[in-house]
Amino acid sequence: DCDYIANEVGAHFWKKALRGWYRPLELHIPCRDPVDLFLSMCNYRHVEFTCKSDFNEEVDKCLNHNSRFNMKLLTQPSIDLKCFRSPSKLGDYLDYMGERLQKKEVPDEYIHRDSNDARNKTKECLWRQDTDYMRRLVEYLTSGKNA
Repeated sequence: DCDYIANEVGAHFWKKALRGWYRPLELHIPCRDPVDLFLSMCNYRHVEFTCKSDFNEEVDKCLNHNSRFNMKLLTQPSIDLKCFRSPSKLGDYLDYMGERLQKKEVPDEYIHRDSNDARNKTKECLWRQDTDYMRRLVEYLTSGKNA
């Protein structure tokens, strides 16, 4: 028995809004390549990542101090994080999960809202960087230093 809540908001929402929730919370986080996810976040914030050798400031602009995903906030006894390799479109994910979840007493229709402009990956400088640069970037992104 579970409820499905779709809300693409900052990590603070889940800790605050569902703190006293009477059942465990399972958050499905899309599994994505960290570099691709990072560039998507830059695109969302309309920040051009220019591949400077000292990238910390640009990274922080893209992540907005990591307000959307924060592992520390989401590491709670009542929250279970699942990295979920879902179909590429949210509608496909809902169809997939719909086969696994029971229907709600009060169903509501999902309305898609675009939240990000289309990216042109051929213009993104990061894909042309060497492995050492990529390694340093991923290390910085996953270290929590940018939180």
